[in-house]
Amino acid sequence: MTLNIRSTVFAAAVMLSGCASNGPPVEYLMETPAIYHGAALDPFSHLDQASQTTTVSVFYATNRKPDRSNAGDHLPYGNGMADDISLGEASVKFGDDSFSWEGLYTASISADREIDVPLTLSDSRKYASLEIGSPIPGEQQLTPGQRQWVAAINAQLAAARDPELMVYVHGTKVDFLNSVAMTAEIDHFAGRDFVGIAFAWPSHQNILYYLGRADVRRALKSSDALQNLLEFLAAHTTAKRINLLAYSAGGRVTSTALFKLRNAHADLDAAALRRRLRIGDVVFAAADVPVEKFLERLPAITDIGQEVSVMVSDHDPALAAAERFMGHGARAGTEAAVEEEETLVKSLGITNFHVVDVSLGQQNRGFDIIGHHYWYRHPWASSDILLLMRTDLPPPRRGLKPAGYDGVFFLPDEYPEEARNAARREIGASWALIEPTRCDDDALTGKDSCE
Repeated sequence: MTLNIRSTVFAAAVMLSGCASNGPPVEYLMETPAIYHGAALDPFSHLDQASQTTTVSVFYATNRKPDRSNAGDHLPYGNGMADDISLGEASVKFGDDSFSWEGLYTASISADREIDVPLTLSDSRKYASLEIGSPIPGEQQLTPGQRQWVAAINAQLAAARDPELMVYVHGTKVDFLNSVAMTAEIDHFAGRDFVGIAFAWPSHQNILYYLGRADVRRALKSSDALQNLLEFLAAHTTAKRINLLAYSAGGRVTSTALFKLRNAHADLDAAALRRRLRIGDVVFAAADVPVEKFLERLPAITDIGQEVSVMVSDHDPALAAAERFMGHGARAGTEAAVEEEETLVKSLGITNFHVVDVSLGQQNRGFDIIGHHYWYRHPWASSDILLLMRTDLPPPRRGLKPAGYDGVFFLPDEYPEEARNAARREIGASWALIEPTRCDDDALTGKDSCE
C-alpha cells in the first residue's frame, strides 16, 4: 500500500513538473498585503518621481552555474551547481512594456486586482565571484569586481530610509528568476526602503529531485556558500543589520549555515558575535527542517541573530508530505513542532526566539491560514513578514497577540488595523494615510471591502 501511494505521488510530480510554457520565464505579483487594503496605508508616498518605476533592482549571490546557452528567453543561471558564488545585480520588471507606475501603484494597494501583474527579469549583471570555503578577503585583497559590488550595495544603503540588508533564501522547485523576483516583491511592498539580496542556491524545478534527496543534499552543501556570503557582507558592507528570510527548503540552507557560522566563531560569546556579524531578524517561514535537526541548531542560531522567529500553520500539505515520504519527523514549520521548540527554548533560557502561529485564533477570525505558500500569498501573513522586515519590531509591537504560553503569538481578528497602527507609529509620515475610508475586513478572505 505504501509503495502504491509513493508511486502515485511520484507520478503526479512527474506530470506537474513536465508542464512548461514557451517564452521567457514569468512570475506574478503576490497579493496585496492586508495592511494596504482600502488605501489605508501608503508605503510609496515618500518615493520621489525618479523612484516611481516599474522595475526594482536587487542584488544576488548564487552558486548556480551560469547558463551559457543564454538566448533571449533563458535565464543567466541554470540548475548546475558551481564551485564559487557569483555576485551580481538584477532588475525585475513589474508588468509589460506598456505598464505604468500608476498601474503598479493601483495594483499594489488594491485588495482585488483587475489584472495579474507579470514579473520578468529585464536585466542582470555579474560583478565578481567569491570562492566558497576560502577565508574572507580583507579590504586590500578585494578584486576590482568585488569592490564594485560592495560599492553598489553601500550606495543603495546610503540612500535607503532603512539602511539594512534583507537576504532571501528560497525553497526548492524554483529557478533563478523566482529568487530575484520574490526579493524584489518583498522590497517593493516594504516601500522600497531597504536593500534586498537574493541568495539563489541551485534547486531544480522538478520536485522529484527533492523527494529523491538530490536537492536536499544541494541545500545542505549550499550552506557553505551562504555562510561565506554573510561573513563577506558583514566585513565589507555598511549595513546596520543583515536580516534573513528563509522559506521552506531554504530553512535547511539557512539553519545549517548559521550553525556552521556559530561554530566557526566558537571563541566569541553571543554579544561579540552579534556585533561582528550584525545578523538581525532571522525568519523561518514554512520551514522544511526536521524538528530534531532544527532544535540541534537553534541555540547557535539564537546566539547569532538578534531575533529569531518561526512562522507555522496547522495545515501545510507540503510539509506533511515531506514528513510522510522523506521521514525524520515533524517539520519546524508545522504547528506540531511548536511544543518541542518552546520546551528547548525555555530550558536554555533563550529570550530572542518566538513563534508566529498563523492558525491560532481561527475561531474568532472565522478562517484559518493554510497551505505552503501562505506567508506571501495570504495578505495577513505577508503583512506581518513585511512589517517585521521593514521595522524589526517584536511581535506585540506589530499587531500580534500572545497565545497564552511563552514565546507564541497569533494574528487576532483585528490584526489588519492593529498592524496599520503599528506601521503609522513606527514609520510615521513616510508611510502616509492616503485618505480616510470605511473598510470592513472580510473574515473569509482577509480582504477589505471599502465604500
